[in-house]
Amino acid sequence: MDLRWLTAPDADVAAALVTARRGSRPRWVPNRRRILVHVNQCLLLWYVCIVLMTYGIQVDEFQHNDIVPENVPGMLVTGLIFVVWAAGSVLLWRWSMRPPGSRARILQGRQELTALANGFEPEPKSYSTFPTLLSAAGRIREFPRFSAPGVEFGTLLAGTRRARGWRYLAVKLPAPLPHLILDAAPHDGLDGDLPQGVDQGQRFSLEGDFDRWFRVYTPAGYGKDALYVLTPDVMADLLDHARGFNVEILDDTIVFFTEPAADYSQAEAWERVDALLTTVVARIATSAGRYLDVRVPGQDTSRLLDRLTAERERPGIPYLPPAPRIGSDGRRLEMHAGRRAARWLIGAIGWYTLLFVLYFVPAVFAFAGFMSIVDGR
Repeated sequence: MDLRWLTAPDADVAAALVTARRGSRPRWVPNRRRILVHVNQCLLLWYVCIVLMTYGIQVDEFQHNDIVPENVPGMLVTGLIFVVWAAGSVLLWRWSMRPPGSRARILQGRQELTALANGFEPEPKSYSTFPTLLSAAGRIREFPRFSAPGVEFGTLLAGTRRARGWRYLAVKLPAPLPHLILDAAPHDGLDGDLPQGVDQGQRFSLEGDFDRWFRVYTPAGYGKDALYVLTPDVMADLLDHARGFNVEILDDTIVFFTEPAADYSQAEAWERVDALLTTVVARIATSAGRYLDVRVPGQDTSRLLDRLTAERERPGIPYLPPAPRIGSDGRRLEMHAGRRAARWLIGAIGWYTLLFVLYFVPAVFAFAGFMSIVDGR
């Protein structure tokens, strides 16, 4: 891969970004500035709530629903504080919407120029662009994301509360394959880090040292088909270049993913992608192009025999082979939610409960305090 932009002088990167018209950052990508804005808004809302509730209780309970002259100075001071704070909040929000600083732009620019130099477009997305187990983790955001026809890689943020960052590579295969999952197996005997649990009855054991590094899951009755894909040379490449990655083949897409997210300002991340594309992916794509699920009617004979027969019966008419399909039993593994899904559900409930407490509760009490003051005579 062409990695010269990762170490090029800052001035050269800045000049190249102007020419390439790159360097923008999606507004939906979280950053420290926007987190600071949310914290400030929450504190301002709670300030209003406390002030209005304090005066509301004082007017209702201790002053017989009357506003007395002694209340006026305090109200003016708290009101002035609110006005100054609100004006500062507007300035803070405008500051948060500015483009990132020069250092951040240069760092992002190095990644984007490296992508362009290798035929990839920087195209972040706020949704999942391919089918995968990761889609079960809630909201999906892909940034950075670098794509070319049939290939994409980058960082996938999954979830709403403290989103998990995954390094991923997704590639379109020439034809679908049975659902296959390789769970990167830790040596401590604990569960892997798959976003969803897989029915353990579908685990398929392979000979040799491979089971120490990957737990293979395949639909019932498709073990021999898995061997067609996981040939000895593919397994060797997986051990050499994909160790630590979970691998999923779903329909005509193969996805490699692992935690934590990669730093694409470093050469190692790009070299890892290149190694996967030129070794493991290339071999599996070749197998996919030749695979036929004999359980599907019409695909139980070889394509070569079909082609020879068609050419003999209809000379001069191009042969169009039937679209390869996977049997219904092999299209999807049996999945279960398990403890991880329960943790994500609890996390999501906790996150929205926190938002409710931080924003809705003070807003309601602030309104109640305001009405108590307004009703004062």
